[in-house]
Amino acid sequence: MQTILNNGKTAKGTQKTKNKKINKKKIWSSFKNEIDNEKKSENKKMELLFAEEKVHIREECELCSSKLFLSEEKYLICSNDKCGIIYKDCLDSTAEWRYYGANDSKMSDPTRCGMPINPLLKESSYACRILINYRSSYQMHRIKKYTDWISMPYKEKSRYEEFQRIITMSRNAGIPKIIIDEALKQHKKISELKTFRGGNRDGVIAASIYLASRIYNYPRTAKEIAEIFHLDNSSSTKGCKNAVHILNTVENETLGNEKTYFHQTKPTAFIERFCSRLNINNELTKLCKFVALKIERERLIPENTPQSVAAGIIYFIARNCNLNVSKKNVNIASKTSEVTINKCYKKLELIKDKLIPNIILKKYNK
Repeated sequence: MQTILNNGKTAKGTQKTKNKKINKKKIWSSFKNEIDNEKKSENKKMELLFAEEKVHIREECELCSSKLFLSEEKYLICSNDKCGIIYKDCLDSTAEWRYYGANDSKMSDPTRCGMPINPLLKESSYACRILINYRSSYQMHRIKKYTDWISMPYKEKSRYEEFQRIITMSRNAGIPKIIIDEALKQHKKISELKTFRGGNRDGVIAASIYLASRIYNYPRTAKEIAEIFHLDNSSSTKGCKNAVHILNTVENETLGNEKTYFHQTKPTAFIERFCSRLNINNELTKLCKFVALKIERERLIPENTPQSVAAGIIYFIARNCNLNVSKKNVNIASKTSEVTINKCYKKLELIKDKLIPNIILKKYNK
């Protein structure tokens, strides 16, 4: 046995250490946290049945930020193999066209849902619509007629007739749908700002196509607009000027994307349409575009309008490449006077060497 001396040392001369206190509570709490974390990882939710927060349109997974895709059951599923969560808290929010009952015919029934809302005719969009067919009785035809009559206020009824006129005339002229839709939007904007009557009203209705065409870089001249809507040139020109002036006045203080942007009218925008009417081949159409681009960049004929320059270029190419296209044909296709075409042609002849490559001249002048 070792004897302990008075100074705290053993007989061998070594100092005795005191026992440290162990915090057993802290150790057990750390073990408990580890066990709880393992249980949570094992019982990880693979299906979200009820969202704790307000349901919103998901574009990516909330856990791993991966892309989502629709399953056969129309549920959103995470594309990540390690995650693979299924979101069942959001159901299909689209229109339910079928009845899904005992008498379901599996056909789309428009009476199941409301009518689509037209932002251009808001008040009329909330009315009901009665559908009839050849089996419907005389009374149902009368009810439909009466419902259509009372469902639309007078202000929107007159605007609807103007819309139908724009759509019909534009479709007959072969104008794309995107331009027609923009024309309806522009006409609503102008008609709300100022009221026109008589010939001025017809001119402003026609001017909606002029505005939409310039917005989408598909310009039409006032004469072409007059021909589409069966108006005289003065009414069409005046209507276009009034429409542009109203828009410029209203949007004078607006900033950024709210302002209507018009593309600059250039000769190249008319070349393809005029060449198509004259049945000019693809190679010479590209040559006309090349000449037009050169004139635009170097600003060679600034005193003439773009459509007049385009008509002059086509006649200039036709004469130098021995095409059977007369000045009268170009006049009919472009609605530009023969005098103006001749003036542009003479100006182009002075700089002929700069505009047409020698290879093209040799090819068409054998």
